[in-house]
Amino acid sequence: MLINVATLAQEPIGASRRYYAEHESVSVPDAGFEQVITGPIRLIRSERGILVTASLDLEPVGLVCDRCLEAFEWPVHIEFDEEYVIARDPTTGYRIETDEDDFTVDGSWHLDLSEAVRQYEESALPIQSICRPDCRGLCPTCGQNLNEGTCGCAVGTDHRWNALASLAERLRDGDEEEHDGAPEA
Repeated sequence: MLINVATLAQEPIGASRRYYAEHESVSVPDAGFEQVITGPIRLIRSERGILVTASLDLEPVGLVCDRCLEAFEWPVHIEFDEEYVIARDPTTGYRIETDEDDFTVDGSWHLDLSEAVRQYEESALPIQSICRPDCRGLCPTCGQNLNEGTCGCAVGTDHRWNALASLAERLRDGDEEEHDGAPEA
């Protein structure tokens, strides 16, 4: 979403504008990112450029559950405050020094929200995607989705403990044998 800030850039510090994005498209082709945003956006003239304050609802993102491997939709809401640095002084036209990490207003006085939306959406996604809090996942033996029903596998049996179970059994059997009271070496 491009916003023309030519007039705002020439106003004094503190001047502001309000916008409302209604199903506006944003995209970052290099990252393969496309999204639709809805929500209020406020632009405030700052010393270095334009401060953008946004509270946006995005289209739900399709994810795959880490427990049951089923696809589900995740609603995304982001809020951010980012300063877009003006690359050229509006009165003199001289180039202003910016960092490579700065969001910038381009030479045509357009502010593009796409990259900020992409970064904030990425940070809003869950680290572990779970379709619902009570998701039971997959059976580790047969792979049955336990949300759809139970499987025929032994419940609660974890074969990784077999070696320790047999050791515990041998120790119990050894305790039952009589000892002559002498400590073993």
